[in-house]
Amino acid sequence: MQILVSGSLAIDRIMTFNGRFGDHIVPERVHQINLSFTVDGFNAYFGGTAGNIAYSLAMLGRIFDQLTPRLIAAIGSDYRDYFTWLGENGIATDDIRIVNEEATASAFIVTDLSDNQITGFNPGAMKHAAGFDFGRLDPADAINIVGPGNLTDMANFTADAVDAGIYTIFDPGQSLPIWDADGLADCISKAHLLVANDYEMALIGEKVGRDEAGLLELAGALVITLGERGVRVITAEGDKLVLSVRTDNVVDPTGAGDAFRGGLILGLIHPVTAAHANQGGSFSSITLRQMERAAQIGSACAHFAIQQPGTQEYRYTREELDAVLERAYGG
Repeated sequence: MQILVSGSLAIDRIMTFNGRFGDHIVPERVHQINLSFTVDGFNAYFGGTAGNIAYSLAMLGRIFDQLTPRLIAAIGSDYRDYFTWLGENGIATDDIRIVNEEATASAFIVTDLSDNQITGFNPGAMKHAAGFDFGRLDPADAINIVGPGNLTDMANFTADAVDAGIYTIFDPGQSLPIWDADGLADCISKAHLLVANDYEMALIGEKVGRDEAGLLELAGALVITLGERGVRVITAEGDKLVLSVRTDNVVDPTGAGDAFRGGLILGLIHPVTAAHANQGGSFSSITLRQMERAAQIGSACAHFAIQQPGTQEYRYTREELDAVLERAYGG
């Protein structure tokens, strides 16, 4: 199974603020914010939504067969270290465009003690479209996730993949502020599944002028992540809440969402139980139960990610994954 993962490749510079942002915001002055937070140093990690999701899939690929992430993105002239890292983790770089006149995109992320985050982002090479030909793929052997990245790529990769008959997940995330309503609604209407956190889903609804039921009509299925409260999966069959995996030693929540998406994709590709993951699956009849199970696997992957700093630092075995699924969801 070819898993097409597009979005950003970035260097994440992650900082921790030893307090809570909300304690320093005066509600009557939110129109005039001028704040500075002293952080406890910073660490630099390989990241970006596409890189993080591909890494999550690569970790699962060490456990299950038939997982082949293809990373589609643009990277800057400082690509060599990132390419080495991807190679060490079994992720091919053939579909990545190198933009020699730009640096790789950079994210500057500050996290407070309540796991709230403020991020500044320099797109760098992401300003350039990566491009990809979906027409040469077998749609029965491919799945496509379009993450936040270059807007031209996001629009084209959604439309072109769907035209080629490839099941497509649209995940606009951090790109939402720069979408116009018509373009965003068009991508959602073409995709088979819309994924976002609860704040982003509310923002999407406001931007395109639709409530949750209206978004479901556009996309056909919704996955809404709720942080520590879990995940909602919504299809025409109904609405299910998947509780998060209890994690007592959270170190860094930054990569949880992207790790979750890797597990979600595994659950969509394969049958309802991870224990039979080598048997293959079908996109023609994804049920609410399969979507629920996919969210459980995604939540287990996120559980491992948040116990390490950075977004591509975690590891786990098949036995550890099965144990978490058994403990949290009964198998």
